[in-house]
Amino acid sequence: MLVAAGITAFGFLLVGIISQLFGYRLGGTIAIPVLAVYTLKNAWMLPIFVLSTILAYLGLRIVKQRTLLYGRDELLVAMGIGSGVPLLLLVGFGSLFPESLRSVVFIGSILPGLAAYNYHQLKPEYRTYDLLTATGLYVGLVACGWLLITPELATTLGEATPPALYTTTTDVAVYKNAALQTELEPTILARPVAVGLFVLGLFVSERVRGRYGLRMGLIALPLLAIYALASKWLVLLYVVMLGLSFGFLSLVHYVTLLYGRVLISTTTAFALIAAIPITLLLPITRGLSAYFVAILAGIGAYNWHTAPGPKRRLFVPLQLGTFAVMLPLARATGRILPRGFPQQFAVPQLAVSVLIAVVCLVIVEYYTVYQPSHDDVFESSILSGGDQE
Repeated sequence: MLVAAGITAFGFLLVGIISQLFGYRLGGTIAIPVLAVYTLKNAWMLPIFVLSTILAYLGLRIVKQRTLLYGRDELLVAMGIGSGVPLLLLVGFGSLFPESLRSVVFIGSILPGLAAYNYHQLKPEYRTYDLLTATGLYVGLVACGWLLITPELATTLGEATPPALYTTTTDVAVYKNAALQTELEPTILARPVAVGLFVLGLFVSERVRGRYGLRMGLIALPLLAIYALASKWLVLLYVVMLGLSFGFLSLVHYVTLLYGRVLISTTTAFALIAAIPITLLLPITRGLSAYFVAILAGIGAYNWHTAPGPKRRLFVPLQLGTFAVMLPLARATGRILPRGFPQQFAVPQLAVSVLIAVVCLVIVEYYTVYQPSHDDVFESSILSGGDQE
């Protein structure tokens, strides 16, 4: 985990600096650094990413030319097309792929859509420079990973934290004879079921955004529910890192007034680095899972911070309530590991989940102040003159 977190955190900081100085998007905050780690894990991720991004870009261009979609809907379309290619390959031909490739393709399927959307948002005269800069950043990060994954460093960098890139399922580590013997991580959820859970999570996330105006993360909570089946300590890591990242982000924003991509880059880099010592204090053995949890926590902290002041208190109950819905669904269809929770799953556990979700919903509704509709405002206005145009 140490190498993966270090490379990615360094990449996030570079993305923030480049965005601040030149205004480039570089495929989004997380795309290039995470893709570099994925490529070190399995080299096939690069052509899959490139193909999916091209198709998502072309598909989004056609949709924009023929419809009036804009803003958030453009992102969802791009992610739908970009995710469709790797997920269809995974569901249709998953048996032909090694487990290491199936894992990174599944979790990394959101990256092509993000990259295509961000590329579309650039002015045409900046796109070539943005692409060249992103390519240079990607090559540099992969080169850093190549230099850090060696047999000589395996006993230090590889064993210092739960393994992520020093495993027998990592292409670079195997090629350079630097792989450590580790237990293979079992599949927790069948891929088609996990895809369905992600789609449900996306639907819930968009409903929450539309009704309450808060961003929950498109796949954060479904992914966290799956990780809960592997280890309860991963959930604890998320909670701790979410709080620490929010505090760090608030302080940085207060002192520097940084915002946007620069702030989310800085916060997510902090979450990755801060997660390393906390991971050592907890009985976590899944390095790559802890790596993803730290990224989710950093992004979640940014979403929490960007909520309008009165609505920030709704973020925690919304996250908890959504997680309470996703966890029973994952538990009912997935495999529970020895450190996962809930170990027992019957009517009492299901009732507790429903109760938590209902209580969170009641709290959110109680504290939500809805804006009056346009018709109500017009009818109450003394300036309407009695006629509505």
